[in-house]
Amino acid sequence: MIRQPLPLPKIEGEFWTARQRQMHSLHYVISYRGSFKPELPDYFIRLYSKPGHIVADPFCGRGTTILQSNLLRRTGWANDINPLALAITRAKVNPVTVKQVSSFLSGVDWTGGAKEIPDAGLHAFYHPQTLDEICVLKKHLAACKGAEARFVELLALSRLHGHSKGFFSVYTMPQLSLSIQAQLRINTKHGQQPEYRSVAPRIVSKAVSALRDNLVVEISAAGKSNLYSTCDARNLTAWPAERVDLVVTSPPFLDKVDYLAANWLELWFLGICPQSLQHRLLQTPSLPQWQEFMKDVLFELGRILKPGGICVLEVGDIIFRKEKINLDEILAELLLSSQKPGRLILRQVLIQKQNFSKLSHCFNVENNRKGTNTQRLLIMEKA
Repeated sequence: MIRQPLPLPKIEGEFWTARQRQMHSLHYVISYRGSFKPELPDYFIRLYSKPGHIVADPFCGRGTTILQSNLLRRTGWANDINPLALAITRAKVNPVTVKQVSSFLSGVDWTGGAKEIPDAGLHAFYHPQTLDEICVLKKHLAACKGAEARFVELLALSRLHGHSKGFFSVYTMPQLSLSIQAQLRINTKHGQQPEYRSVAPRIVSKAVSALRDNLVVEISAAGKSNLYSTCDARNLTAWPAERVDLVVTSPPFLDKVDYLAANWLELWFLGICPQSLQHRLLQTPSLPQWQEFMKDVLFELGRILKPGGICVLEVGDIIFRKEKINLDEILAELLLSSQKPGRLILRQVLIQKQNFSKLSHCFNVENNRKGTNTQRLLIMEKA
């Protein structure tokens, strides 16, 4: 696949640190496939916006852009067609104190039973008593409203599966929900069986960790003006035109992450049926179909940005039909061919290169060789 060179140079460098967990502790409250480090939005929010401005993310994921916007005294507009992402984001920017978490959990009747018969396959992950407590909490949270319930829900989501005794589950992957069959294979390989792990103490312990950098009141206050929606990013009907100062986002990379399969335990805990989302989420192996999707997304982002507003779009490298494709070049071609009014104009392409975490190697990501290993950032301006 031969492409014409871009009419502007790509600037390579390390624009933010490769060190792990350097930002506010709330950023790391939960793992989520396909999310970027908080240093990325922090860099661009400081560069392209001011306190009081509106910063938007139409693919908000675990809410990294929105939380960092609120920490920097900007208003965040969050959208994601996946309701799990919105649940994570809203709870993250409306934190409560450890004392409030403990008080909420003390009001749960852990001995009453959930009266729910969970899928027997869940016993591949959880001891029967642990699973019963999870179901009790699941039922209690579904009946509760308010910031305390939603933040406890977030903490519980973060503890559903992982590789240490701080999680509810037996040893498994922390960043994605394995299938029941895959978990049974791990159990056999490691000679392990789920042991009882009390739910409430693990939630409190996670609250202490997530809130160690404090600023609970400040984050909640900054987030009061936030806007949340679950629209298709091609049609952000909840967002009025020409109101946004800055967009910092990362769209799905074709079908490189299956967000339903990777989060099926989280969706179960929230009472969301994955099948109900299949027709809404774009997870396609077709590059032309992805291009059409992104063409419409870019046009919609041009609508909601103010004149002179900036859009930062993070993409990567993919392997498509055994060929390495740089998605920034695909999107640049779309931008350069667009003749629509109010279009986005490509101003710069940045290439962030750095050493990656050990976890990246679990997903076949090798530095500058294969997978989605390089962050490619298109900087666009609303004409």
